[in-house]
Amino acid sequence: MGKREPYWRRLGTPATLVLYRTPNRWRYAVYFTGPGGITDGGLDGPAPSCEPVIAQTAMHRKAEELTHRTLGVTWQEADQDGCWTGVITNPGPLPAS
Repeated sequence: MGKREPYWRRLGTPATLVLYRTPNRWRYAVYFTGPGGITDGGLDGPAPSCEPVIAQTAMHRKAEELTHRTLGVTWQEADQDGCWTGVITNPGPLPAS
């Protein structure tokens, strides 16, 4: 029986991060090109009342953990209040194994 490929190799290339504040926590979505599509969830660390840059840093780390890549991200405030979009400027290479 062959070795199963890790989940993060099937996600595709990360393209966009979405970060938004809710009353109870910061929520996120990571959009991928290819078959991976999207993954989403809530950030455990930063309080919903924290400054956006703190949540953006936590989201950046979370996206790197999910994808096993070093990502370059440029953040911009979205049209909706309490929402930010991170454009992946450098998706970094996949690790060898």
